[in-house]
Amino acid sequence: MEPPVFFAPPDAVDGDTVTLSKEEAHHARNVLRIKEFAQVIVVDGMGTAYRGSLNGSKGRKEVTVKIQNVIRNFGEPFVKLTLAAGFSEGYKFDYVVQQGTEVGASAFIPVLTEKSKFKMDNPVKAASRIKRLERVAMSAMKQCRRSYCPKISPITRLDEFIKSVDRGALNLVFHPDVSPKNLNSKDQIREFKSVNLLVGPESGFSDNEVEKAVAAGFKTVTMGKRLMRAETAAPVACALVLNWLGELS
Repeated sequence: MEPPVFFAPPDAVDGDTVTLSKEEAHHARNVLRIKEFAQVIVVDGMGTAYRGSLNGSKGRKEVTVKIQNVIRNFGEPFVKLTLAAGFSEGYKFDYVVQQGTEVGASAFIPVLTEKSKFKMDNPVKAASRIKRLERVAMSAMKQCRRSYCPKISPITRLDEFIKSVDRGALNLVFHPDVSPKNLNSKDQIREFKSVNLLVGPESGFSDNEVEKAVAAGFKTVTMGKRLMRAETAAPVACALVLNWLGELS
């Protein structure tokens, strides 16, 4: 059985010891009921994992982990995949972040499109949504045994995102209506280290938006004949591309 995973920021490491927060310590002692000296893994959210033994049984205020070995890029793909997805109301984008993190996405950019239902007229509400998504990403990182917590960017307008992308990366826009190609062909694969995926909101992109993306160097691709909900399409797109690049095989 694999050791359970906990989180501690880099500044919680002191020499060969990691100190868990009150929340993580409570989860270890009172929820999972892990015994003292049991093997655990602590990830720092920046790509590093520490494997060691838990010190601090129930009743002690402080819980630490005695580091036995350090693992770089624990559970991480070699490709940095950024998912820019149409932002939506409610909890739908939570699912995008949760499942996208589990698949292997490294960053999420909520984008506002012509057909987006969310209006960015309340900065306090927008900031609160981003904070919640950061918590979702952190939880998913531990659950799927990764060591890097994906970055959640502020809500961005689609035009701004398109202008900001690196044209040397693999840039793909998933869209069903513009004679797109699928990802079955292996002859176009090369050693991409950075990938930007663009997936629309519930109502999809307008033709004008797709044209702007293509003009900026994005290639149009499809996920097949069936239409998916936005919260399904985004993580599926991540999985398809990472598998195409050899990350899930």
